[in-house]
Amino acid sequence: MLRFVPALLSAALIAGCTSADPRAVLNSGAKGQQAAIDPVTNAEVIQGTCPQVYLREGTAYFTKYAKGGDGDASKVMHQASLSDTTRQCRVSGDQMIVTVAASGRVVTGPAGKAGTVEVPIRVAVSEGDNVLYSDLQKFPVTVLEGMPAEQFIFTNANVTFPAAKAGAVKLYVGFDPGPYNTP
Repeated sequence: MLRFVPALLSAALIAGCTSADPRAVLNSGAKGQQAAIDPVTNAEVIQGTCPQVYLREGTAYFTKYAKGGDGDASKVMHQASLSDTTRQCRVSGDQMIVTVAASGRVVTGPAGKAGTVEVPIRVAVSEGDNVLYSDLQKFPVTVLEGMPAEQFIFTNANVTFPAAKAGAVKLYVGFDPGPYNTP
């Protein structure tokens, strides 16, 4: 049963970013329609201006090799992939605050073993060549003994950029082998 929890959470996140009546999202103040409210901040959820999440080509997959084994299939420790993404936006003052979620999977390779592996996931917001936000994290995924693969859901709730730029930006999530942010 635990194997299905990530898939169910992913479906719930995706369902949370949709509405039975699309006009309710784009026109939350319309007569007879109630605005969506973020239960954590009690602020109106603005999805009409929420930028779409993109997976940049080449960043949806990540392979980790044993030391000195780059490119050697027998030295693969684990491979990771991202498949589905979603987001939720809210406005606080003049800032857009986005919660980005991505579902993925880690598969152990011939040189891998059960335990916790860290996958490098970056979230970035850009307006053309101008980067407004970028954060790279080592995301831990635990692969259980006897299980060749494990699903995961990555979440970053701190993506922030000027709300006035929401219609002109692109929001990216994907694997990035480095360098990592330092505290």
